[in-house]
Amino acid sequence: MKELFKILSTNWINVFVIFIAVYISAFINAYSNKIFTFNQSIFSANYLIFLYGILFWIGFLIVIGLLDILLFSFNRETRFTNYKLAFEWLLISLPFIYWLVKYDQWIFLCLKSSSFRLVYFSSDRI
Repeated sequence: MKELFKILSTNWINVFVIFIAVYISAFINAYSNKIFTFNQSIFSANYLIFLYGILFWIGFLIVIGLLDILLFSFNRETRFTNYKLAFEWLLISLPFIYWLVKYDQWIFLCLKSSSFRLVYFSSDRI
């Protein structure tokens, strides 16, 4: 049970950093359009993260939690940790790649790259 909480605690770090990266990217994207003021850019970033993206965040938390529990609870050998993390990152980033191509929104590239960095950051903690 202690290891399960250790795995889930690394998820909160990952989600927080991805949240910050998306927030900064959304703000920069809105502010660089020159039709939004500074305050409107902050409001649109908040709207994107908290209201429009709430289904994404709920799904993302469920998927990353289930994948961590499935991949790391049953087999605790440390020699396969990097392979498991690479597989988890691939499964999580596939929707981001699809949305990047379909909607031509670079915020999904920000999500993909920040999740890639965090997957290997969490390999030390698992």
